Amino acid sequence: MNTNLKSIELTQQQPSIAYDEDYIALYERGTDYIYYVRNYVMSQEFIVLSSGMFELLPEEHRPITNVFVQSNFYVLRQFKSLVREHVLQSGQLQHFYHLFDCSIADFFENL
Repeated sequence: MNTNLKSIELTQQQPSIAYDEDYIALYERGTDYIYYVRNYVMSQEFIVLSSGMFELLPEEHRPITNVFVQSNFYVLRQFKSLVREHVLQSGQLQHFYHLFDCSIADFFENL
C-alpha cells in the first residue's frame, strides 16, 4: 500500500479505484502494519493485519485470514497504544477524524 500512496503523492493523481475506497495506516513499522480500509461502493469496512501483528493476537481472536470485518474490530484494543502513537506521530489525525468521526479515545471505547 505504501507504493501506491507514494505514486499518488508524486503524480498528484489518484488511481480510479481510490475514488471508491479510502484507507489509513493505523500502524506501520518495518514489515508490521494495521490498515483500515473503507469501500464506499460496497459500504464495507475491514482491517488488514500483517502476519506479524496477526500472530500477536490470542489464538481465539484470530479468524482464518488476516482480514477482519467490522464485527471483529474489537481485536484492535490489543494494539491501542501502538495505533494511538502511530496516528499522532504520522500526522494522520485529521484523516482519522474524517474516517471515524470521533477521537482516538472514543474510537477504542466504542469497539
